[in-house]
Amino acid sequence: MSRFPRLISTQIARFVSWKVTSRIGTPVFLPFYHVVSNKRLPYILNYHYRDEDEFEKELDFFLKYFKPVALEYIYINPGTKEKVFHLSFDDGLRECAEIVAPVLVRKGIPATFFINSGFVDNKNLFHRYKASLILSELEKIPCFEAESFLEENGLNRRNILQADYSQRNILDQAAELMNLDFVSFLKNKKPYLTTPQARKLHHQGFTIGGHSHKHPEFWKISEKKQFKQIRKSMEWVNENIDPAIKAFSFPYTDDQISGNLLRRLREENVCDITFGTAGVKSDEVEMHFQRYPVEKPGNFKLNLKSEFLYFELRNLAGKATVKH
Repeated sequence: MSRFPRLISTQIARFVSWKVTSRIGTPVFLPFYHVVSNKRLPYILNYHYRDEDEFEKELDFFLKYFKPVALEYIYINPGTKEKVFHLSFDDGLRECAEIVAPVLVRKGIPATFFINSGFVDNKNLFHRYKASLILSELEKIPCFEAESFLEENGLNRRNILQADYSQRNILDQAAELMNLDFVSFLKNKKPYLTTPQARKLHHQGFTIGGHSHKHPEFWKISEKKQFKQIRKSMEWVNENIDPAIKAFSFPYTDDQISGNLLRRLREENVCDITFGTAGVKSDEVEMHFQRYPVEKPGNFKLNLKSEFLYFELRNLAGKATVKH
């Protein structure tokens, strides 16, 4: 569908109250975040994360209109029409244990934390976090040699945050020119959850799922490599957590993920349930669900109203289902 209905939904949202919008019959509501922090995180420049106060206000908003449910509820009641929500977090950052979980426990909100097996225990760093660190350093101390090297390889200050998995070695070389040591950063700052922290979250009643091994752009790799990334991620989850429900969320998006791959994951018992990031939409593949990315730029309530109205417009047009 063209952007035109999206623009219409955004304009309508300015004049319609959330109380009215919330009555729209949608699939189960699945908002997701990455991190919550009261500090500036120089390795995260590619999305607008919340501080603790903003996060709590948004949770209170969800609680006013939806009932929080555990992943098990979604698994047992995939077609529910109840006004429920299940919260999730991607990338397995340490703030999930240190800031997010205490808030959720206090408010009685279940959640799922999706972890990259290649990053847990601070073994490696997501390539876009590397790009953010490089850009943060360049803003403080310009390095002509590093900038020239990046531009020679198709990256610059404007587009560095869009560096993909295939460019990770370029980022490593640029960091070396700047005397920026990612290994030391991981050792000293420890941005990711440790295995004991993940296990503690599980024992607290939260779900732990997979989010790929090293967070590549799935639409740029073969289906064989996609499956390998998923399987390796889920092997870590099974060996270290042994969850009752094996859950996986696709990094970035599930766009261009084939229905055959989704079905194979279930048939081979790799995953019980999987998630994309297409917003408030149904999916034609059984036990595959679409989540809503909360960390969009702009006004939180306006964005959410626009999303629900967009679903209604698509539904009226008969195109409110994501196909694989």
